[in-house]
Amino acid sequence: MNHLQWNRKQLLVAFALYTQVPFGRLHARNPDIIKHAELIGRTPSALAMKLVNIASLDPVITSTGRSGLKSASKADKAMWEEMNSDWEIFWKESQVAVDSVTGIDAKKTNAISDNQASYLADDKMAFASVRHGQDSFRKAVLCAYNVQCCITGIDNPKLLIASHIIPWAKDKKNRLNPCNGLSLSSLHDKAFDSGLLTINEKFEVMLSKELKNGKTAYNNSAFIGFEGCKIIMPEKFTPSQDLLEYHRSHIFTS
Repeated sequence: MNHLQWNRKQLLVAFALYTQVPFGRLHARNPDIIKHAELIGRTPSALAMKLVNIASLDPVITSTGRSGLKSASKADKAMWEEMNSDWEIFWKESQVAVDSVTGIDAKKTNAISDNQASYLADDKMAFASVRHGQDSFRKAVLCAYNVQCCITGIDNPKLLIASHIIPWAKDKKNRLNPCNGLSLSSLHDKAFDSGLLTINEKFEVMLSKELKNGKTAYNNSAFIGFEGCKIIMPEKFTPSQDLLEYHRSHIFTS
């Protein structure tokens, strides 16, 4: 076997890292890349090159005129398809791979199963610790939006939520898909989850009559001022038009 060939564990770590590093930081001087390269037995340059090759497979990246090295391997392409076809399995396997290279016992850290949590709670953050892959989903969504609210631009991560377009309990297939996520302030996340606002097919903010009829100055500044404005678009994982249509049809109160 060619000693330069990437094994599955190394690829899983690389792909997981790709979801959490902005395109502009895919270089060998990035401390995260240096750390992960050492963990998987690769040089920072080799890992950075792999990440840029992964970027060449990302249609959101390439549609903006940016591109990777265009030398992605068959294994890279296969894992790209695998990742996008089932995010839940990808997050589980990639977490096991990351845990194994960092010396963490994945069996202990992932001991709580989906069956031990109630996903019908109103407060979705209450069970975040038992949602497998939720932390990875959050990191991927916030990274895609450069850690800012896509409506207001608020950039304090303590105030940001990786909001699900289709609620966690309603769509198992997409609950960990970053294309089912929006980076929103906690206030706008609550409004989005409650159906008080939504995003149209042009990625513009739409408000319910309830919000538009609000009389306070704060309501005007927090909501009405953003009506019709295009959201800040993500660098990766553009929100799915199908999922947004579901939100408009089934959650938005108009």
